[in-house]
Amino acid sequence: MWISPDHIVSLVPKVRRDGTHHILRVEIKLVGTPASDASLGQFDSGADADDRWREFLRDLGHQVPEEG
Repeated sequence: MWISPDHIVSLVPKVRRDGTHHILRVEIKLVGTPASDASLGQFDSGADADDRWREFLRDLGHQVPEEG
């Protein structure tokens, strides 16, 4: 699904563990719609899930702060 970044109200990352993987979902709130969740994948480490979150934000055109 394509989403216009101008219509995004909020994005909230949600990570849970299933005992083996870090499962990354995002709660998306768009103008005029209720919040919904979307899957961004499952990862072997929290660092991999963080990398995917930063990639997702870059794909939407958001500035991602560099880690230092």
